[in-house]
Amino acid sequence: MCAANWFLHLYVFSMLPLLAAQGKALGAGPAVVGWAVMAFAFGMVLPGPLGASLMERRSRKGVFLRAMWFVGLIPTLGYATLPSVQSVVLLHGLQGMAFGVAQIALGTTLINDILPSCQRNRGDVRYAWAGRLGIPMGLLAGQVLVQYLPLSACWWWTLWPCLFAFLLVAQVEVPIKAPVKVPLFALDRFFLPRSWHLSLTLFAAPWLLGRVAGTTHCTALELLLLTVGVVVAGLGRKLPRRQMSGLLPVVSAYGCLLLALFGQSLWGSLHSTLCPLLVGIGVGAVSSQHLAAWVHGAEHCQRGTAQSTYMLSWRMAFALGFAATACSSLPLGTMDAILCVACALACCLRILKFTFKK
Repeated sequence: MCAANWFLHLYVFSMLPLLAAQGKALGAGPAVVGWAVMAFAFGMVLPGPLGASLMERRSRKGVFLRAMWFVGLIPTLGYATLPSVQSVVLLHGLQGMAFGVAQIALGTTLINDILPSCQRNRGDVRYAWAGRLGIPMGLLAGQVLVQYLPLSACWWWTLWPCLFAFLLVAQVEVPIKAPVKVPLFALDRFFLPRSWHLSLTLFAAPWLLGRVAGTTHCTALELLLLTVGVVVAGLGRKLPRRQMSGLLPVVSAYGCLLLALFGQSLWGSLHSTLCPLLVGIGVGAVSSQHLAAWVHGAEHCQRGTAQSTYMLSWRMAFALGFAATACSSLPLGTMDAILCVACALACCLRILKFTFKK
């Protein structure tokens, strides 16, 4: 399941450099990719209220496998044969809907179905880390493909991770569950209202990653360093538990984001090396802390709903950051200043939450 999630995120985020190349070929510029990313994020939200009905009345694995056709092959045929600005936005929105269904099936349901109850919190966190590692790797893979292959070939090469995700889940044996009568529309496996404060404090980190990904001059080296940063955050995930305590992990994570933002103007030529590394570490650490808070703060039957709320909050913030960079005429310096304030506020809110909890 974790490998399938890694492949799935690797595929979805490798599409972004290809969409940028498609937009450039169509003369539409980066704005078309910004609108496509927003369409993807809103597409993910649309099937959310149907999640409980889909998971309780149908085969969970069957729902995932059917959704994968609309994540991978069908949109790829459209990208390759119907190159236009409208088709790019519509097809990526369709992928968003299918990806949302796939994540409801895989991340909020199947991963918990195959694990004993005592291991589900740990399993949810590891599952999310697998997808998190696939995000910068996907951006890097797409950038490399666009540099060395014609765009018509790139669309088909990106399908391999999608195929691997499909095959990995197809061979997993999932316990059969009797159908449960549930309402057609429900918040179950969609959104956890009482966790709104986590959505608020998470917002700055994926927004910053979207701002980096939406920058048209982002190089393969910078994406590689971004990947290294996320890997470092993943490897250091257990360090706070053993050697750091209290507020230090929270402050350190947001500190990396603030250093990266200040470094854009203070470090000169070093900013292209240090900033992506710090962004990767900071985004990985902040995202991990928030997911852990979501999962551990949820009741026994709400793990899937907490995972879905985290996923939708993260993706919406990423999309807004990407679109603001690709479509807006706002200077990057002004955007960085706003992000600095947002990161500082998010850090303060997390500190207050931690203090009152203690």
